[in-house]
Amino acid sequence: MYDKDIIMLQIAASKMDPNHFLMLILLRFELFDYVNGSRLSKDQQDELMQWNRLTEEMLYLLIVIFERYVPGISQVTKEDVTMREVIHLLCIEPMAHSTLVKNLPENENHETGLEAVITKVATFKPGVSGHGLYEVKKDCLIEFNPFFYHYSRSQHSKAEESQKKRRTQEGNDKLRPPMPPAFCPRFSGLVRLLCCDIIVYVLRHILQRAAEDQPTHWTEAMIQKALHLIGQALLEEKTQLENNIVEEVTFDFSLKVGSEQGKSVFLLLSKIKTLPSLEAQKDMVIWLLQMFEIVKCLREKSSPTVSVSMETTKPEEQSAQDKEKAERKRKAEAAKLHRQKIMAQMSAMQKNFIESNKMLYDNMPESGTQGEPVASTEELCIAIGPQRGPTPAEREVLTCILCQEEQEVLPQAPAMVLTACVQRSTVLTQPLIMPPELAVGTHTGSCGHVMHATCWQRYFEAVQNTTRNRLHAELIVDLENGEYLCPLCKSLCNTVVPLIPLEPLTFNENAEIIGQNLTLPRWIQVQTARIKGLKSVTQDNLNADASSGISGTAGLCGDGQADFRSILSYGVQERRFSDSIAEMLVVCATTVHRVGLKTAPNELCPHVPLMAWNTCAFTIQAINILQEEDKPLFGSLQNRQIAGLKAIVQFAASQRLKSSQAVIQRHFADMMALLPVVSRKNTPSILEVDFFHLLVGLVLSVPSLYQEEGVDLQPSAISSAFNNLYIFHLVTMAHMLQVLLETEEARSAAELYTTVLQHTGSVAQRVKMGIEPFLRNAALFFNCLTGVHPPEECSYLALPFNVFQLFQNYRDIRWCGSPVITKALKGQTQIFYPRRRNRLIDLPEDYSALLNKASHFCPKSTDDERKHPTLCLVCGAMLCSQSTCCLSQLDGEDVGACTAHAATCGAGVGLFLIRECEIVLMASKTRGSTYPAPYLDDYGETDPHLRGNPLHLCPERYRKLNQLWQQHCILEEIARSLEVVNVMFAFEWQMV
Repeated sequence: MYDKDIIMLQIAASKMDPNHFLMLILLRFELFDYVNGSRLSKDQQDELMQWNRLTEEMLYLLIVIFERYVPGISQVTKEDVTMREVIHLLCIEPMAHSTLVKNLPENENHETGLEAVITKVATFKPGVSGHGLYEVKKDCLIEFNPFFYHYSRSQHSKAEESQKKRRTQEGNDKLRPPMPPAFCPRFSGLVRLLCCDIIVYVLRHILQRAAEDQPTHWTEAMIQKALHLIGQALLEEKTQLENNIVEEVTFDFSLKVGSEQGKSVFLLLSKIKTLPSLEAQKDMVIWLLQMFEIVKCLREKSSPTVSVSMETTKPEEQSAQDKEKAERKRKAEAAKLHRQKIMAQMSAMQKNFIESNKMLYDNMPESGTQGEPVASTEELCIAIGPQRGPTPAEREVLTCILCQEEQEVLPQAPAMVLTACVQRSTVLTQPLIMPPELAVGTHTGSCGHVMHATCWQRYFEAVQNTTRNRLHAELIVDLENGEYLCPLCKSLCNTVVPLIPLEPLTFNENAEIIGQNLTLPRWIQVQTARIKGLKSVTQDNLNADASSGISGTAGLCGDGQADFRSILSYGVQERRFSDSIAEMLVVCATTVHRVGLKTAPNELCPHVPLMAWNTCAFTIQAINILQEEDKPLFGSLQNRQIAGLKAIVQFAASQRLKSSQAVIQRHFADMMALLPVVSRKNTPSILEVDFFHLLVGLVLSVPSLYQEEGVDLQPSAISSAFNNLYIFHLVTMAHMLQVLLETEEARSAAELYTTVLQHTGSVAQRVKMGIEPFLRNAALFFNCLTGVHPPEECSYLALPFNVFQLFQNYRDIRWCGSPVITKALKGQTQIFYPRRRNRLIDLPEDYSALLNKASHFCPKSTDDERKHPTLCLVCGAMLCSQSTCCLSQLDGEDVGACTAHAATCGAGVGLFLIRECEIVLMASKTRGSTYPAPYLDDYGETDPHLRGNPLHLCPERYRKLNQLWQQHCILEEIARSLEVVNVMFAFEWQMV
């Protein structure tokens, strides 16, 4: 029904006899027989329900007819009308500025008038990262009308529920009608409808049926509307009595409703108040009874008896309410005390049980929970070296998210896998940090959800079979690249990581004795002899001429041949895994190799183990770089990140079991050559190496030296401890030298020794700051590899309190004697440690500055006047998107400027700010989505189509976008966005 229809009804009602008008209404709704008291049999229940619904509609129409907020009908202005509209919109829920503008009616000038009234009725609450919201002021809630005629059915339900909840918290549940404004003289006849004989009869009839407590003869909505009409009538009578002399007031609703004995509305309301079925309307009924007394007092204010009656009746009602509220409060307090008592009893019982069974707890194996101290001394909390703490035997039982069956993670059990997504990344890439071919890292992330390997295989096959027949689904996942959505959280995944349990290890008492004989020079000699011995054995097996390969090593092999053979005495039998786990190791390694190198799947490629180690190192670096300085190293990560890290580290450590041992041995020899302890020509200098990648590769590949001639062996716990200790010390010293040689102070010291005396303090501080990220990464790596619970970092990594003491302990090694280092020092390398944390570019605070910059941008083709400037948020380059003038070739296909730029700048992932103030996320040539821009107007809202509101940068929003990029969640965000936005035809993202 339109507003003009309501106005037409109001004109008719003001000119007609009110009883005649209401008779026409009853006839129009076919309720004449119902009001006359016609009874229906039990077989006519459907017709009775229809009468109830029609009665509700008729009462609502009468409420709407008494609507007064229209200029000319009542004494209100256009500003009053707008204020009332805003109040009722905000009573539904807090709304943004644009939502209010969209829901408000416009005048002939297409204006809503919101700005003139919004500060009077609402307060603006700015959002932390999202848009700000307006909330209605508390003193404006009295204007709320639960039957506001501009509400839709859903809005009415939301508003009523919201206001009831709010008023219940305040201890007042009633939703009484607001005080209405006065009608204009020409429409003053409308109030006669509220006190005519027929409406009094209809209201009395409805309340009488409710008082009889026959649920089929009335509905709660019908009673609620009837009570609302009674409240409107009493408010009108009260207003007239207060503004006029009693003898001049012709509005006599209270007199008519109480005139008939036995059927007085006052008595019916008193009876309804006690009905359990109408408990929700009890507060409203109490308010109406009070209004009756107030009106009665106003009419008979000269009579002392009435005054006494009023004074005695009202306190009784008030005391009843106070008793009810006090009773509710007492019950709530009693329930609270009861809960506290039960919790205290449970806590006491737990303590008593633990005390009485203390020996039982002492003998139980350690569980997988964190936070419990596993060692009483600091010496047992060391991850590497002869004093390494034991790896606890943790029993890990997980539940498959698909079949909901529990299974313990064991080496010989069927494989349990974690969903994972492998992607190429440039988040950590900086100029000259890595060689050009390694400028892109491989990141492996996981949402932390676990499945059986067999369940995952069935699920993946089902996804492939069903997705091929769905047009929309192919936009979300790329079947050719093995992508799928996590069954639980719908994160984008393209592989699984097998869960491999830690191997429990304990040390014997001879570790320190062995350490006294196995010094670092001796360990280097043994490893060198072992490498050369393996080469000679391989060449003998191939019946090749080994004279050229052995002649240069005869000196070492002469003394080291015994070490080459005797080192096998430290070997033990390798761990055995089930066929299911071995298969999942191959699946994960193949995906990492395929995605990281952008090549065809080949599990026999010699680069497969290298890529597994690299993704392990890169993922740890990417996670560690996100940790704030004031957060602890252990404890600040989420559970899914911890689970994913442990799975990736154990996967990388077990990858050597599925690769050729000769290949891994060659990799170890090549990586050892990067350290100055082993000389080899044509090797990079230590200034050109990322030493955490080198640390991970050396630690995970050194066990391959213990395999020979088909004998599957791995180093014992003592051998692994010394291997890890000396490798870590060597790599740490190399990284310290790397940091030292890249400082300006050290360069000065290399030219003139006296100059460095002025900078020794700053050099030491610079080195400590530079190696801190490396030590944090190493601590995370060894924690996931060994499972030893960590204390402080230095003791955990078996480092001296003063890390410079390493050079004193291993003074025989000449780090700067290599000609490669001398040559590199003369170059122009600019590497700074600690490594600068990559962030998105800095944006101006005012969006108009960006528009001004974009207006001066000229694409390659000056003939095309259409400009689509786009800003890359990763590097700050200005590009031309959605235009044919800047197309380029990528893998033999024509692509847009943004797609080509993302392939080089972000390894296929791009974040672009387009001219229309929207963020475009891209993940490939065929997939992308939009994302809210970090620029907001004064009301905390985005302006994607540039309506003209001034826009300013929201730091919190931009920080979240930066975090989304740093945490490698762009692919996940795009997949979720495409799943929500149901499009039938694919957008040509490759032309952007």
